[in-house]
Amino acid sequence: MTSAAASSDLQPTDARLRELLAVADPMVVSDAVQAEALLREAHALALHVGDVRSQALALTLLGATFYFRSQYHQALAVLTEAQEAADLAQDSALQSRVANNMGICAVALGRYADGIHWYQRSLDVAQAHGDDAGRARTLSNVGLIHVELGDYELALEIFEQVMNLTHSGEERHSPSMSSNTINMVYSYYHVGKPQEALSLALEHLPVVQALGIRQHEVVLRAWMVPCLVATGQTAEAARQAEALLPLAEQVNDHEQLANVRMFYGQALAQMGQLDAAYEQLQLALGEARRHEIRTPERLALLHLSRVHADRGEWQQAYETLQSHEELSRSLQAQTVERKAKVLSAQMQLEILRREAEVERRRNTELTQANVALQAAQNTLQYRATHDALTGLANRAHFQAEVAQALDAEESTRFGILFLDLDRFKEVNDTLGHDVGDELLQAVARRLTQSVRAGDLVARMGGDEFTVILRNLRSDQDIDHVAQKILNQLVQPVQIKGHTLHVTASIGAAVAPRDGQDVTTLQRHADIAMYRAKQAGKNGVRLYHPAMGEAAAERVDLERDLRQALDGQQFTLHYQGQFDGATGALQGFEALVRWQHATQGVLLPSKFIGMAEETQLILPLGVWVLQEACRQAAAWHAVAPRLTISVNVSAVQFEHPGFSAAVREALDRSGLPAGCLILELTESAVLRDPTAAAAQLTHLKRLGVRVALDDFGTGQSSLSLLHSLPIDELKIDRSFVQSANRVLLEVMLHLAQGLNLRVVAEGVETADQQALLRMLGCDSLQGYLLARPASAEDVRSLLIP
Repeated sequence: MTSAAASSDLQPTDARLRELLAVADPMVVSDAVQAEALLREAHALALHVGDVRSQALALTLLGATFYFRSQYHQALAVLTEAQEAADLAQDSALQSRVANNMGICAVALGRYADGIHWYQRSLDVAQAHGDDAGRARTLSNVGLIHVELGDYELALEIFEQVMNLTHSGEERHSPSMSSNTINMVYSYYHVGKPQEALSLALEHLPVVQALGIRQHEVVLRAWMVPCLVATGQTAEAARQAEALLPLAEQVNDHEQLANVRMFYGQALAQMGQLDAAYEQLQLALGEARRHEIRTPERLALLHLSRVHADRGEWQQAYETLQSHEELSRSLQAQTVERKAKVLSAQMQLEILRREAEVERRRNTELTQANVALQAAQNTLQYRATHDALTGLANRAHFQAEVAQALDAEESTRFGILFLDLDRFKEVNDTLGHDVGDELLQAVARRLTQSVRAGDLVARMGGDEFTVILRNLRSDQDIDHVAQKILNQLVQPVQIKGHTLHVTASIGAAVAPRDGQDVTTLQRHADIAMYRAKQAGKNGVRLYHPAMGEAAAERVDLERDLRQALDGQQFTLHYQGQFDGATGALQGFEALVRWQHATQGVLLPSKFIGMAEETQLILPLGVWVLQEACRQAAAWHAVAPRLTISVNVSAVQFEHPGFSAAVREALDRSGLPAGCLILELTESAVLRDPTAAAAQLTHLKRLGVRVALDDFGTGQSSLSLLHSLPIDELKIDRSFVQSANRVLLEVMLHLAQGLNLRVVAEGVETADQQALLRMLGCDSLQGYLLARPASAEDVRSLLIP
């Protein structure tokens, strides 16, 4: 009697529990706050009646409400309880779903190794029980990893696999499949297929509206707007964006609201409605900044700069574009940090890979889901550990391998080689960076062919490579491999019609004799390499303590620098500057070179820093100034209108005797002052603007001209450009080679508004030349037009 009564009491409770779960499930996305209240009630009822499966389901959905409000730590805590309940209930579908949700939260927190671990578990459970819906749900999230990495093509392939795992129309119209379709629309747009994205979005929109998931509708319709713009339907894009704004505000999705306003502003700008576009872009920028949503903030700044430019507001355009560039650099730094986190999880990822291999041996029916997961893992691991240009191990991978070898319980002798290519800079300077890159790739192939099985070749950066030589029997093993490398490298290389001859200087160190940590071993191999270079290059030196530390090298460099000043080891090369419109020769920039007794020709990057630290830049700078003026005066008889540009160090510029040194150089040479252009960096001017203004005033009284070099790479103040007596701006080569038309146009208009001439450096392609000519750039300089040449070569050019 009592038992029957108890059973009767539980029936309404069970019904209420089922009702709560059914109502709350679709509300998780559309109204997370209300869903949380319903799910807490459902969980309490499930505990009361002892329904473990319902407890697990309620906790799973409750965790999702926290996720959709970006409360990832709280979501993980609730999902951990859900996992325990699902395991008790022995419900495979729920186990797979919980693991998938934990993976989503881990990835959102930047814990890629944990995320992949949970995705793998979700796939394993779903596969073991034939749960295609569970596999599709997890695989879709693996695709999102590729979206975050910018691998949109691969992401699309995965999202299409997800669609193939759904068998019925009902499954295809579920909320999770709706998310997958929206991800496909987003990916189509980012791979440059806006028409495909638009067609899929229009097909899916009625499904989203029928599901009643307003957030999905906002996201889908928001990304339709840039697709309409990209397909030439600008007016329709503006109409759609305006119609979407009320719903976006109701849903309270700040990211999508910022996107809608930003896309709306973009469309209005293309229609020429600049004031309305400005208003929407400012609103988008404010929304993004209030909620710290960086991607729409970056895009809003970019479009705002274009609106300012179209309105002729060049100063505002420049300032907005600088903010855009700074934010872009910040986001790039965050990407680098994220990849560093991936690297720190490398060993955990390797364990996952091996577990996946074991699973494949046990299960001959390999699913596409496991393949996609492995691809995501391999991409993350490869990008974090390999050099993009050569495919060799990178610095981080090399250092991790050395550390692992040092920490091994049964540590054996091993060696490291440090290679620096001899005179590689000359290849870049004379033939261009594209030839230099191909040469580095050829060197990488030859190094790989020269080492033994089990050895590791890495690129440290620039023209520096390292090799780990494992299981050394004696020092002769090092010499044998190093000589084999030198013999391979010395063979001629054919690149773009040029026959190149490569040699290298190699330093070696042996562990643990020469160091018991990565830094010490690497430093000692580096010291040995410099000894090989000083001995005449194309050789090998094994480190021994008598070689000294890095400080000794700096002493050597300073000593050599002093001797070079006394021994007349410096020379000047001259690179032409040409009229942007006519191509006529206008002048030259003087570039200093050091003909080192043992290291050959050294570029300024090798010695200017030391010269500034030791104040040797002062006598060196005087020599450069006098020699450049003397040479220009000699050419003046046949080319009286040519100018000569001379780079000035900040140390020189700040010296009280600098203007007197300039006057003396002009007096000695007889060069007209108006033919001399002094190039100053932004840092030299900005260190002390008041003192800089006074120094510039002295120089202007002499009649010389002043150029601001590398413009755009520092923190130039526009007010300083107004107040300082500057004659021309030199746009840094990085902006020219990126061919950023908007940025170049803004810089040129700013300069023209201030009555300044503009010289663009680093012109290496015909497309760059054509763009700068179209934008009205005054002067061009770069390898396309003329390479740096000796005074004799220039003279033969001027006097045929």
